[in-house]
Amino acid sequence: MKQVAVLRAGAALAAAAAVLAACSAMIPVRISGSLEQPIATFGLDPAKPEKACLGGIAVHERSNAMMRPVWSIEARGRNCRGLRQVVYGQTPEGFETTVEPTPLQPGVRYAVVGYGLTGGPLSRVPWRGGGEEVLFEHGRWRPVTAQERSPLVDEVGEARH
Repeated sequence: MKQVAVLRAGAALAAAAAVLAACSAMIPVRISGSLEQPIATFGLDPAKPEKACLGGIAVHERSNAMMRPVWSIEARGRNCRGLRQVVYGQTPEGFETTVEPTPLQPGVRYAVVGYGLTGGPLSRVPWRGGGEEVLFEHGRWRPVTAQERSPLVDEVGEARH
């Protein structure tokens, strides 16, 4: 009887671990700064950025159906690094550039996506953040509206290629 109880407890623990492993967290990624050097910060309040254990971050151009990367970095050795912000084109210590930065353009839609781990040493949970489209207009970064995200349509009503 004792062995059955131990086996059940072990199975329950394994099931709980599998459920926790499937969990992930979302951390907001905010964009501010200039067109030449936008700054990505992490957390809900842009005035008080949180330290995120960052595994990588990528900036994608989203002006057409493709998601072309225009800059990307990853932590060396698959170990995330604690950062409060990342400046476009500047590779932080402990990271390597996987896509060299290209100059950003005003009025072009971009998406910034970060990932890493949250929690303490015993409860590491993967996180992803960002992905919302932004563009630089009138001297600042702003979110792209739903109307701006709709497919580009020409005068005849057909999607442009």
